[in-house]
Amino acid sequence: QIEHAANRTQFGSKIHTYGTIQEKIARMIMLQYTTEAMAYMISANMDSGATEFQIEAAISKVFASEAAWKVTDECQILGGMGFMKDCGVERVMRDLRIFRIFEGTNDILRLFVALTGIQVSTNSLAMLQKALKNPIGNFGTIMGEVGKRARRSVGLGSGLTLKGSVHPKLESSGELVAKGVDQFGASVEGLLLKHGKKIVGEWSGVDGEGREEGVSIHASVLVMSRLERRLYGGLREGLRV
Repeated sequence: QIEHAANRTQFGSKIHTYGTIQEKIARMIMLQYTTEAMAYMISANMDSGATEFQIEAAISKVFASEAAWKVTDECQILGGMGFMKDCGVERVMRDLRIFRIFEGTNDILRLFVALTGIQVSTNSLAMLQKALKNPIGNFGTIMGEVGKRARRSVGLGSGLTLKGSVHPKLESSGELVAKGVDQFGASVEGLLLKHGKKIVGEWSGVDGEGREEGVSIHASVLVMSRLERRLYGGLREGLRV
């Protein structure tokens, strides 16, 4: 598709010079890079002997299958030729549809990831509830939780930061990821406090964006990890277009 865009002339200019085409190509590259980052991570975990990688595998399957679909959907760059049998893209697009269904449908896997993640917040709230039964003996724990929620209430967040933990060139991106994690955690706690044991039914009714946050945060962290290794010279591979 990139070669076609570089050679196809429309309205007197090569179509790769138009912003809409550049955006499509950039998005395809971004999705491929992120998918590769997920594949590297899950493969490394399996090779190292890890046995608990169900959540990471589910997220990777959801993201990769949908990324492949989105990339193939950009056959529009090829114009009418993209739908011709000789081009081959139309068959890829047809065959890719099943990947979002088998090995666990993406909708169900999203719920699995979300509900598994909720268990962490559930345990945290349970510990806080237990601590409140003995406020004097658990004063430090209680004040820590109170302080965290007080900062969130005035828009300061919980204080989570990645400064000093990532490459200097990635610090601004790291702060965005940390902010996203903080806000996501607050949202999950809010849902738990509001719905309690009914959270399973309520979460399945949350809009697409709400169920997508966990996948997006995971993807962001892995891309940063891959970029950091690249910046520190730990990877020889690079993005080539």
